[in-house]
Amino acid sequence: MRKIVLVAAVFSLLCTEGFTQSKCFKDIKGKWDIAGEQNEGVSLEIIDSSTILLTYMGETKKLIDHTIDFSKSPIWFDFSAEDTSSVVKVKSLLEIINEGLIKWQLFVNEERANHFSSSKGELLYLKRANTNTVVATIK
Repeated sequence: MRKIVLVAAVFSLLCTEGFTQSKCFKDIKGKWDIAGEQNEGVSLEIIDSSTILLTYMGETKKLIDHTIDFSKSPIWFDFSAEDTSSVVKVKSLLEIINEGLIKWQLFVNEERANHFSSSKGELLYLKRANTNTVVATIK
């Protein structure tokens, strides 16, 4: 009886491990636009592990000192950006909803919550930018 329970437990553990989805850098690589009209023109472009660009109010800034911790759930994404007179440090949370949508919460000048919070930070949604260019000729 013990062997049956042990085999069932090991099988359950292996099945659970096989079906869990681990997220990695390639899942977020690309250009992402902020969804919503109030944030039009804001985008995040993740080019590679050393180059991430943030476009805000017509200015594109390269993020510095960024770290992305995929071992956390939600993912921890911390970065700094140079402002005109200082460096702004931002802590944030990311959740990959699907291949075209990310939930992103920013904590500027405040401690990051361990989970998404309605009482702290600014919650945004990122949608994958359409990078396919269609060229048509009209005659």
